[in-house]
Amino acid sequence: MARDTSGDSLPSPGFVLPGIRTALEMALVATIVALFGLPAEDPLVLGVVLLTALVGMVVVLFWALNRHMRRWIRYAQGKPTTLTMFD
Repeated sequence: MARDTSGDSLPSPGFVLPGIRTALEMALVATIVALFGLPAEDPLVLGVVLLTALVGMVVVLFWALNRHMRRWIRYAQGKPTTLTMFD
């Protein structure tokens, strides 16, 4: 199926800005967890803090990936790709 290349077609979702936003969100999650948990001196607590930061970063990564996939699906369907803040 050929795509319409006229001027009224919807712009495709980019990869750079969502990637930068995801990286910043992942760094923010890790920083917040680290600020609350790194003063711990017990190695077990330190391990739990680092594991919590890692899990938080993975959750943010998959949330952002899901959001970006929905934008590409809407683009493929010919619908607007702008979503609300919580989509």
